[in-house]
Amino acid sequence: MQPGDDVLVHAGAGGVGLLLTQLAVARGGRVIATVSTQEKATLAREAGADVVIRYDQLDDLAGDLPALVREATGGAGVAAVYDGVGRATFDASLASLRRRGVLVLFGGSSGQVPPVDLQRLNAGGSLFVTRPTLGDYTATTQELRERADELFEAVRGGRLRVRIGATYDLAEAADAHAALESRATTGKVVLTV
Repeated sequence: MQPGDDVLVHAGAGGVGLLLTQLAVARGGRVIATVSTQEKATLAREAGADVVIRYDQLDDLAGDLPALVREATGGAGVAAVYDGVGRATFDASLASLRRRGVLVLFGGSSGQVPPVDLQRLNAGGSLFVTRPTLGDYTATTQELRERADELFEAVRGGRLRVRIGATYDLAEAADAHAALESRATTGKVVLTV
Protein backbone atom coordinates (compact mmCIF):
# COMPACT_ATOMS: atom_id res chain seq x y z
CA MET A 1 0.00 0.00 0.00
CA GLN A 2 1.23 3.45 -0.95
CA PRO A 3 0.02 6.83 0.35
CA GLY A 4 -3.21 7.74 -1.40
CA ASP A 5 -4.18 4.14 -2.17
CA ASP A 6 -7.66 2.82 -1.53
CA VAL A 7 -7.69 -0.48 0.36
CA LEU A 8 -10.43 -2.88 1.45
CA VAL A 9 -10.31 -4.40 4.94
CA HIS A 10 -12.70 -7.27 5.60
CA ALA A 11 -14.07 -7.78 9.12
CA GLY A 12 -13.15 -4.18 9.84
CA ALA A 13 -14.31 -4.29 13.48
CA GLY A 14 -12.43 -7.46 14.38
CA GLY A 15 -9.16 -7.45 16.25
CA VAL A 16 -6.99 -7.53 13.14
CA GLY A 17 -9.36 -5.39 11.07
CA LEU A 18 -9.26 -2.50 13.53
CA LEU A 19 -5.47 -2.62 13.66
CA LEU A 20 -5.11 -2.88 9.87
CA THR A 21 -7.41 0.10 9.40
CA GLN A 22 -5.33 2.24 11.75
CA LEU A 23 -2.08 1.15 10.12
CA ALA A 24 -3.37 1.84 6.60
CA VAL A 25 -4.66 5.29 7.57
CA ALA A 26 -1.34 6.11 9.29
CA ARG A 27 0.43 5.29 6.01
CA GLY A 28 -1.84 7.60 4.02
CA GLY A 29 -4.34 5.07 2.75
CA ARG A 30 -8.09 5.39 2.40
CA VAL A 31 -9.89 2.43 3.96
CA ILE A 32 -13.10 0.77 2.88
CA ALA A 33 -14.13 -1.63 5.65
CA THR A 34 -16.70 -4.42 5.68
CA VAL A 35 -18.65 -5.26 8.84
CA SER A 36 -21.85 -7.06 9.82
CA THR A 37 -23.66 -4.67 12.21
CA GLN A 38 -24.19 -0.99 12.90
CA GLU A 39 -22.14 -1.25 16.14
CA LYS A 40 -19.24 -2.70 14.16
CA ALA A 41 -19.63 0.01 11.51
CA THR A 42 -19.19 2.65 14.22
CA LEU A 43 -16.02 0.93 15.49
CA ALA A 44 -14.56 0.74 11.96
CA ARG A 45 -15.23 4.44 11.40
CA GLU A 46 -13.66 5.30 14.77
CA ALA A 47 -10.54 3.39 13.66
CA GLY A 48 -10.36 5.58 10.54
CA ALA A 49 -12.35 3.81 7.82
CA ASP A 50 -13.66 6.30 5.26
CA VAL A 51 -16.30 3.97 3.83
CA VAL A 52 -18.06 1.14 5.67
CA ILE A 53 -20.07 -1.53 3.89
CA ARG A 54 -22.32 -3.86 5.86
CA TYR A 55 -22.42 -7.51 4.76
CA ASP A 56 -25.94 -7.87 6.17
CA GLN A 57 -27.23 -5.26 3.73
CA LEU A 58 -25.93 -7.00 0.60
CA ASP A 59 -28.11 -9.39 -1.39
CA ASP A 60 -25.20 -10.94 -3.28
CA LEU A 61 -21.77 -10.53 -1.65
CA ALA A 62 -19.78 -11.55 -4.74
CA GLY A 63 -21.70 -9.12 -6.98
CA ASP A 64 -22.80 -6.27 -4.73
CA LEU A 65 -19.58 -5.72 -2.78
CA PRO A 66 -17.29 -5.18 -5.80
CA ALA A 67 -19.86 -2.79 -7.30
CA LEU A 68 -19.94 -0.73 -4.08
CA VAL A 69 -16.13 -0.76 -3.86
CA ARG A 70 -15.83 0.44 -7.44
CA GLU A 71 -18.42 3.14 -6.79
CA ALA A 72 -16.39 4.32 -3.77
CA THR A 73 -13.17 4.39 -5.82
CA GLY A 74 -14.44 6.15 -8.91
CA GLY A 75 -14.56 2.87 -10.83
CA ALA A 76 -10.92 1.92 -10.26
CA GLY A 77 -11.12 -0.68 -7.50
CA VAL A 78 -8.73 -0.96 -4.56
CA ALA A 79 -4.95 -1.35 -4.56
CA ALA A 80 -5.13 -4.04 -1.88
CA VAL A 81 -7.64 -6.22 -0.10
CA TYR A 82 -6.81 -7.53 3.39
CA ASP A 83 -8.95 -10.64 3.79
CA GLY A 84 -9.01 -12.73 6.95
CA VAL A 85 -12.45 -14.17 6.16
CA GLY A 86 -11.47 -16.47 3.28
CA ARG A 87 -13.97 -18.63 1.41
CA ALA A 88 -17.02 -16.33 1.78
CA THR A 89 -15.24 -13.17 0.61
CA PHE A 90 -12.57 -14.45 -1.79
CA ASP A 91 -14.47 -13.91 -5.06
CA ALA A 92 -15.66 -10.46 -3.99
CA SER A 93 -12.12 -9.60 -2.92
CA LEU A 94 -10.64 -10.47 -6.31
CA ALA A 95 -13.39 -8.57 -8.12
CA SER A 96 -12.76 -5.47 -5.96
CA LEU A 97 -9.11 -5.09 -6.97
CA ARG A 98 -7.83 -2.54 -9.44
CA ARG A 99 -5.39 -3.51 -12.19
CA ARG A 100 -2.22 -5.01 -10.61
CA GLY A 101 -3.89 -5.00 -7.18
CA VAL A 102 -2.93 -7.44 -4.45
CA LEU A 103 -5.14 -9.70 -2.36
CA VAL A 104 -3.57 -10.41 1.04
CA LEU A 105 -5.34 -13.54 2.29
CA PHE A 106 -4.29 -13.90 5.92
CA GLY A 107 -7.01 -16.09 7.38
CA GLY A 108 -10.01 -18.24 6.76
CA SER A 109 -12.68 -17.62 9.39
CA SER A 110 -15.36 -18.70 6.88
CA GLY A 111 -13.29 -21.63 5.64
CA GLN A 112 -10.30 -22.08 3.41
CA VAL A 113 -10.40 -20.92 -0.20
CA PRO A 114 -10.59 -23.85 -2.65
CA PRO A 115 -7.99 -24.18 -5.43
CA VAL A 116 -8.08 -21.23 -7.82
CA ASP A 117 -7.62 -21.10 -11.59
CA LEU A 118 -4.67 -18.70 -11.94
CA GLN A 119 -6.11 -17.39 -15.22
CA ARG A 120 -8.54 -15.43 -13.02
CA LEU A 121 -5.60 -13.26 -11.97
CA ASN A 122 -4.80 -12.50 -15.61
CA ALA A 123 -8.42 -11.81 -16.50
CA GLY A 124 -8.84 -9.53 -13.46
CA GLY A 125 -6.00 -7.25 -14.53
CA SER A 126 -2.68 -8.94 -13.70
CA LEU A 127 -3.67 -9.40 -10.05
CA PHE A 128 -1.50 -10.73 -7.22
CA VAL A 129 -2.49 -13.01 -4.34
CA THR A 130 -0.37 -13.68 -1.28
CA ARG A 131 -0.92 -15.87 1.78
CA PRO A 132 1.54 -14.55 4.39
CA THR A 133 2.32 -16.13 7.74
CA LEU A 134 3.84 -14.34 10.71
CA GLY A 135 6.73 -16.78 10.96
CA ASP A 136 8.05 -15.78 7.55
CA TYR A 137 8.17 -12.11 8.59
CA THR A 138 9.83 -12.82 11.95
CA ALA A 139 12.21 -15.53 10.75
CA THR A 140 15.22 -14.22 12.67
CA THR A 141 15.53 -12.87 16.19
CA GLN A 142 16.50 -9.50 14.75
CA GLU A 143 13.41 -9.36 12.54
CA LEU A 144 11.17 -10.35 15.44
CA ARG A 145 12.65 -7.67 17.69
CA GLU A 146 12.45 -4.96 15.02
CA ARG A 147 8.81 -5.72 14.23
CA ALA A 148 7.83 -6.06 17.90
CA ASP A 149 9.61 -2.80 18.79
CA GLU A 150 7.82 -0.96 15.97
CA LEU A 151 4.45 -2.37 17.03
CA PHE A 152 4.80 -1.70 20.75
CA GLU A 153 6.19 1.79 20.15
CA ALA A 154 3.09 2.59 18.07
CA VAL A 155 0.86 1.34 20.90
CA ARG A 156 2.84 3.20 23.60
CA GLY A 157 2.84 6.36 21.50
CA GLY A 158 -0.93 6.24 21.00
CA ARG A 159 -0.67 5.85 17.23
CA LEU A 160 -2.20 2.36 17.41
CA ARG A 161 -5.11 1.61 19.73
CA VAL A 162 -5.77 -2.02 20.62
CA ARG A 163 -9.44 -2.59 21.42
CA ILE A 164 -10.12 -5.36 23.94
CA GLY A 165 -13.65 -6.39 23.03
CA ALA A 166 -14.07 -9.22 25.54
CA THR A 167 -12.19 -10.92 28.34
CA TYR A 168 -12.74 -14.55 29.36
CA ASP A 169 -11.23 -16.68 32.06
CA LEU A 170 -9.14 -19.51 30.62
CA ALA A 171 -11.74 -21.97 31.94
CA GLU A 172 -14.25 -20.20 29.62
CA ALA A 173 -12.15 -20.70 26.48
CA ALA A 174 -14.96 -22.67 24.83
CA ASP A 175 -17.33 -19.73 25.39
CA ALA A 176 -14.76 -17.34 23.91
CA HIS A 177 -14.40 -19.58 20.86
CA ALA A 178 -18.19 -19.78 20.46
CA ALA A 179 -18.42 -15.97 20.60
CA LEU A 180 -15.74 -15.67 17.91
CA GLU A 181 -17.45 -18.26 15.70
CA SER A 182 -20.80 -16.51 16.01
CA ARG A 183 -19.22 -13.18 15.02
CA ALA A 184 -20.45 -11.67 18.28
CA THR A 185 -17.05 -10.15 19.12
CA THR A 186 -15.25 -6.95 18.22
CA GLY A 187 -11.62 -6.11 18.77
CA LYS A 188 -9.35 -8.57 20.52
CA VAL A 189 -10.63 -11.38 22.73
CA VAL A 190 -8.37 -12.00 25.71
CA LEU A 191 -8.12 -15.15 27.84
CA THR A 192 -6.97 -14.59 31.43
CA VAL A 193 -5.68 -17.04 34.06
